[in-house]
Amino acid sequence: MCAVPDVLTGILRSTREKPGTTAVVVGDEALTYREFETAAAALAARLAAAGVRPGQTVLLYLRQSVRTLVGMAAALRLGAAWCVLEPGHPPERIAALLRDVDCAALVLDGADVPAAPRTARELAAGAPRPLAVLEADGPAPDPAASAPPPPPEPVHGALPAYTITTSGSTGEPKAIVVSRDNLAHMVANRVDEPGLTTFSPCRFTWDGSLMLLFLALCSGGTAVLPDHRGLPDPEAAAALVVHRRAARIAAPPSYYRLMLEHLAPARGHLSEVILAGEAFPASLVAQHRAVLPDTRLRNEYGPTETTVTVLGHPVTGRRPGRPGDPDGSGAAADTGGPVDPAGDVPLGRPTGTTHVHVLDERLVPTPPGTVGELYIGGPQVAQGYAARPAGTARCFVADPFAPGPGARMYRTGDLALVDENGDIRFRGRVDGQLKVRGIRVERHAVESALESHPAVRQAAVLGAPDGHGGTRLVAFWTAAEAALALPGTRELMDLCAERLGEHAVPELLVPVGHMPLAASGKADERALLALLPDTGAAPADGPDGPDGTAGPSGHGWTPLEQAVARLWEKVLQHDDFGPEDSFFSVGGNSRRVVELHLSMQREWPGAVRVGRLFDLDTVPAQAEALSTAATTAPEAPAPAAALTEAEAEAAPAAPADPAPAAAATGPDPAGDDGPGQPDHDRRAGRAAEEQP
Repeated sequence: MCAVPDVLTGILRSTREKPGTTAVVVGDEALTYREFETAAAALAARLAAAGVRPGQTVLLYLRQSVRTLVGMAAALRLGAAWCVLEPGHPPERIAALLRDVDCAALVLDGADVPAAPRTARELAAGAPRPLAVLEADGPAPDPAASAPPPPPEPVHGALPAYTITTSGSTGEPKAIVVSRDNLAHMVANRVDEPGLTTFSPCRFTWDGSLMLLFLALCSGGTAVLPDHRGLPDPEAAAALVVHRRAARIAAPPSYYRLMLEHLAPARGHLSEVILAGEAFPASLVAQHRAVLPDTRLRNEYGPTETTVTVLGHPVTGRRPGRPGDPDGSGAAADTGGPVDPAGDVPLGRPTGTTHVHVLDERLVPTPPGTVGELYIGGPQVAQGYAARPAGTARCFVADPFAPGPGARMYRTGDLALVDENGDIRFRGRVDGQLKVRGIRVERHAVESALESHPAVRQAAVLGAPDGHGGTRLVAFWTAAEAALALPGTRELMDLCAERLGEHAVPELLVPVGHMPLAASGKADERALLALLPDTGAAPADGPDGPDGTAGPSGHGWTPLEQAVARLWEKVLQHDDFGPEDSFFSVGGNSRRVVELHLSMQREWPGAVRVGRLFDLDTVPAQAEALSTAATTAPEAPAPAAALTEAEAEAAPAAPADPAPAAAATGPDPAGDDGPGQPDHDRRAGRAAEEQP
């Protein structure tokens, strides 16, 4: 059995001790611990009546909301696992998941997503096992029944807690099974300060969202997250941090960079920021220090297969004390040390009982400073891949360094070294996998998807620098000799989205006359990257669109629409779009929408907030918003979720004159997609909503 408390035990303890405290906030919805427990128990009873048993999986087919969290807790009460997949996820990928996982029930919200019931019925009809379909909001419990729900039966720690999907080399998702013991150890390694209010601007489809969620719930704190409407808007996310007085944040670096300029009012209560899920650009350290000089900054690393994160490095630190005066001397003490802006930030050292090794191909530890493959052992190593014994055996190998028999370690595929300080540093990948905006992308799967088009002969997919410390996905392709017509950018992007999901859509598609080859016979990556246009240059297709029309000027745009369309051209690097096209259906994503917003800010300061561009997603709609703004006051930020009466009484007054953000910490359009989740774009979700 697990040597640390099960997470459900921690949640129930918090409910007994703090029933009236707010447990969870998602957007503008909030539940106290008593309300959260009552709702979870009611849904668990319905799931049990539908036939869900310990060890099975409950598929939460829900947009991000409080209902999703209730579904997670309900599954835990039954000894079942949860798996979150949001509406708009490609049905073929969900069907593949149902083939691999013993899924007994699907929970949906038909009121929120009208197309969800039909999709759920189709999935249930094609599922290999009986699949019960339940509405998230079922019959409410009898209000006259004041007795608390009965405690759940004890369950074994080896049972799965959740299943989460990640990209496989063939393009089909791999379902990673994480046990209750795994999750319990991750939480136990973090509970250092009870009662915290935490914030994670992440989707539940990324395991990084679980980091602070369960830390808060198991220690009597409050977990705050944006809902599906607030996720794309870093300014609204920062407003939620300030309004809820969050003490700890966990986010991908690219999203945090976009929040940072709005976080100066959080100086009085934000004690720590944890960045994880993607490469940490060293330049972000100075920006953080300028805005939040007294807030600790920490880099963390961990594959999904090792339960969130297992390595950590304190980039900046503080000795104990109040913010701004950590040692009582009146002088701030930064213990993080200097950081080379042009260098890399270490992944750090193991947390808790995790142990890591940098090994050569014979599983022999490499000397310090020598690159090898990173292996991770300890109680956070997941159970493996559902229905994939060969893949599990290949990646989850016997641990020769463990004190007892039967232990396993995870082979990450990441290249690393141990530096002179004993910290682990990342040095690349051993395979063709890329991480784009924190999401794993198998580039060979994208190449296969593109080459499935009859007019495409060969494709090469690379990760190219995006100019902001991140990576963008770029595809080069050659035409088949028999092709009568060449596909447009939009057609190829749609093909990748349908086959693999939004996260695998290249940001730029570059047709080439022939594929340059290296001496190995493979595509010459250096030669291909040299073909990329500058981000500020004209689109690769030139002044005319791929179909020979005159780009934006060929659609009868008004002058203002043409000005907006030119900004689209610059950001998207192509002009294959028309008046009715959504920005997100022609290659846009949340990183690019931030770039678009920055361009608009230069031309029309304060005219439209970035969050509105996710709804006003066509050229005419954006032009109309700009025209309207010219005669009205600039938009104010969206209101944050309201505090409960008890919280309002307990919350200290906000500072009368919060320190302004440093002028040098302007937003960086580096992307804001949380790892392990689809882009915060609206293409798939809108398509699902509009189905009859």
